[in-house]
Amino acid sequence: MTRRIVIVALSLILICSLAACGTTGQQDTGALDVSENNSYESVEGTQIKMITENTEVVITLNDSRAAADLVAMLPLEMTLIERNSFAKGMTLPEHLSAIEETTREYEIGDFGYWNAGPDLAIFYDDIYEQTIVEVIPLGHAETGAETMAKEAGTVRLELVNKEGEQTENE
Repeated sequence: MTRRIVIVALSLILICSLAACGTTGQQDTGALDVSENNSYESVEGTQIKMITENTEVVITLNDSRAAADLVAMLPLEMTLIERNSFAKGMTLPEHLSAIEETTREYEIGDFGYWNAGPDLAIFYDDIYEQTIVEVIPLGHAETGAETMAKEAGTVRLELVNKEGEQTENE
C-alpha cells in the first residue's frame, strides 16, 4: 500500500513538473498566450488579393484572430520564398496572433501562417502528405493557387471590396 502511494505521488510530481515546464514544439508557440485580448472582429469571408507580376489569386479568409491581424496589416508587399516545391512563402513584418489551432494537413489553395517565421504560405502543389511545420490556417483560394508555382519576386497582398475591386487601404 505504501509503495502504491509513493508511485502515485511521484507520478503526480512528474506530471506537474512537465506541465510547469511546457513544451518546446513549434505547435504550441503562443498557443496559450492569455495576454492577448479575447475579443476581435471576425473577418470570415473577407477576400484578399495576392498579386505578382504575372498572376492574381483571390483568397477567402477564415474566422481566425490571425486572419483578422493580417487584414489589419494590409496592404503589404513582401518577397516570395520558394518552400520545397509545394508552397510560396512570404515573411511578415510582424507576428500575427498564434492562439489558433495548428495543422500539418493542407490542400492546394490553402493559405496559412507559421508563427516562428513569421511567414505566410500559399500551397500550390500537393506533392507531400502534410506540411513540414505546423501552420495556422488563414483561408483558401478556390482557384489560381497553382499559378504561384512559377512566380518569384515581389508579392502584394491587399483587400478586395465586396464588388470585387481592390480597396485603397494605404
